[in-house]
Amino acid sequence: MNTDAILLSLEALKVCREINVSPSSALYFVAKKRRYSIKDLRMARKILHVYSIYRKSAQKCLKKLVVGSSLDWLGITILELISSSIIGGINFGDISQLVSSLRQAMGKNWPEELEKYLGILRFVSSSPTIEVNYPNWFMKYLEKMIMGRIETERYLDFQDKVNPPMYASLNTLKVSIDEILKLADEENVLLREDNRLPGIYIVEASNTKGLKRLIDKGLITIHDFSSYYAVKALRPEPNELILDVCSAPGTKTWISTLEMKNRGKIISIDSSWKRIRSQLKRMKFLDATIVQLIQADATIPLPLRIEVDKVIVDPPCSSTGLIWREPFYRWVIKPRHIKMFANLQSKILENSAIHLKRGGLLLYSTCSITIEENEIVVEDFIRTHPNFELVEIPLNIGSQGLRGLTETRRLYPHTDRCNGFFTALLKRRY
Repeated sequence: MNTDAILLSLEALKVCREINVSPSSALYFVAKKRRYSIKDLRMARKILHVYSIYRKSAQKCLKKLVVGSSLDWLGITILELISSSIIGGINFGDISQLVSSLRQAMGKNWPEELEKYLGILRFVSSSPTIEVNYPNWFMKYLEKMIMGRIETERYLDFQDKVNPPMYASLNTLKVSIDEILKLADEENVLLREDNRLPGIYIVEASNTKGLKRLIDKGLITIHDFSSYYAVKALRPEPNELILDVCSAPGTKTWISTLEMKNRGKIISIDSSWKRIRSQLKRMKFLDATIVQLIQADATIPLPLRIEVDKVIVDPPCSSTGLIWREPFYRWVIKPRHIKMFANLQSKILENSAIHLKRGGLLLYSTCSITIEENEIVVEDFIRTHPNFELVEIPLNIGSQGLRGLTETRRLYPHTDRCNGFFTALLKRRY
């Protein structure tokens, strides 16, 4: 009947209001407080995902029908949640039975005022109206600044209709590739190596419990293709000294450790002590012994007196490249955030680059697709630092950067099957 999944979704949306997190993050908090079935959690995750995409369409359907009503937040949210789910193709069966079950489950918490508007759900079910489910400013930005109208339509439509693949890397610090693949086969987890880059695998089919056992043993880690791509572009080598700035949760630190065969040293820096502790725990679990973690704010000069072979700068960003995985971000991100992050990123790049030795390489990357956070940040840095130059990324994946920065690379969900991503490789000449 999906009643528990809807109630779980409502609880998650309440948390969203209280602590300003995404629905998927809120669902994690809610699920920790009470025991829910895997089936209900999966369904709630699907409902919230669809709600994040289609709530604009739901609001458009409901707007004229509930105008002037005295419905409170809970009543409106129940209508929006069920309407967006219907528009997004979730089949709840008989709506009358669903509502009856919800009414019974919620008891005294059921909003009585909602009763007179329940017929709306049957209307939505019989004739759903789908709007363009993105903010106008974002669509215009993509059309004008990034990819034109036709490609923008392809890109946005793809994000809403195609589920992201699951990528994994194998922990060869614990056992060999062959042993991990054999164990995966025994657990009915199908791993197919991505033919674009050796060493990263697509989880094509999985026994959920078997996959969890592999993860719990530290034999595989799940992350996006873009993180692996970025580290491969930098080419960390054994016995090098690498500085990873804004490193938590440690994915690029971890992949770099694999590339270095756990030989050398990686200094990982993050401003949050909580994230540092979490990353430390993760590195120990994965047997990454070459990582040293330091809490520091990279927007001011770092407390280091070293020069390193390579630097990874993956600063906080607007996350416009993550809308594919977290559709709720489309409603949260505003143009002012882009400018704010670009200013932050420039400071972090400045304070990180000073620790690169002559001839060393610096990787700058973000999971944003805006020009301000990517090409313009790099342009401004090179203009004020003539001892740095862009170098070609040695991977023929993605598309060239914009504004004439052909050495940089961009990844997009609809063309590269990964998060939206930007990568630049800089070399210190002297």
